[in-house]
Amino acid sequence: MIQALIVDDESLVRKGLRLLFPWEKYGIEIAGETATGEKAMEFLRSHPVQLLMTDITMPGMSGIELTKQAQELDPSLKVVILTCHQDFEFIQEALRLGAIDYIVKTQLEELDLDKTLERIVKAVNRNGNMGDAKTESVAGVPGLRRLADAAAGVLWIVDDELFGELVGVLAASAGESAGDIVSVLQDAMERWRRSFPAFNWDTVASSPVSAGAAERWLHAIRVEVGAWLRKSAYSEDVIRSILKAVDRIAEQPGTQGKQEEISRSVNLSKSYFSTSFRDITRMTFSHFLQATSVYAARDLLESTNHPVYWIAERCGFADQRHFSKLFKEQTGFLPSEYRQRHKECN
Repeated sequence: MIQALIVDDESLVRKGLRLLFPWEKYGIEIAGETATGEKAMEFLRSHPVQLLMTDITMPGMSGIELTKQAQELDPSLKVVILTCHQDFEFIQEALRLGAIDYIVKTQLEELDLDKTLERIVKAVNRNGNMGDAKTESVAGVPGLRRLADAAAGVLWIVDDELFGELVGVLAASAGESAGDIVSVLQDAMERWRRSFPAFNWDTVASSPVSAGAAERWLHAIRVEVGAWLRKSAYSEDVIRSILKAVDRIAEQPGTQGKQEEISRSVNLSKSYFSTSFRDITRMTFSHFLQATSVYAARDLLESTNHPVYWIAERCGFADQRHFSKLFKEQTGFLPSEYRQRHKECN
């Protein structure tokens, strides 16, 4: 289970958070709650958690200062900010410190609680060093979520072991609804398309015709996309390194880090990484970052009511005007127009 700590000076807020959210459904256990940042730090020193939910303005230590100290204690800790209002400066500062989301306490009853927790759990499980806690949380959730997690990246396309794991999870999901399995794989297909925009996806079916045909469908994608990647004539190790980078960027839009940092993480020099990334994906690194960030912004505009400035910041854009311009170039709409259009169509 994901262990979480709630920090808020108002006892009614702490109680409301405990009661309103379907924590257990998403593999989260409330390990404790405190009323001050100082007490929270005492708790964290003796009770490691993976998720910290903290009020942003409290007597004594603020949520901002608590976030700083808690992440110094455990850099892998994920933080969700609780606030009474959408205060731009506070929220922006929290995002800079690495907060993964924020919740407006006065709007708790209006929130889509499932979507909010699903978003938070995905962020917690993303490449954090959770060790046994991550394994336990994945094992404890429904088969469909395990399938979604296994199919989330693209490294399985060139990695035999990961492909075997994906097929194994697929087989273990056989007891689930066939329609749900196909739906999960359709969602995964959308992520794969985003990872390789230059590939001609018309050469493979957009989804398996049935749950029973899913393994053959995955194998066909592996053959087609794998052949396309190998046309670059790079070694398997280099292709695997580039796909690791693609997965890292796709999982963390807006917090991807610099090219030098990512190239180092996959053991390639900056110049060689730049060239091989372009040759293998048929996109420059900077173009891929922009496209991935805009895709992530679209998802947030569709699934949250967060203001555009927050989404811009979350997706890696310090300048909201630059974000809006780039977003319109890629989608044909300003962010506010895109959100309104999505609401009208749904």
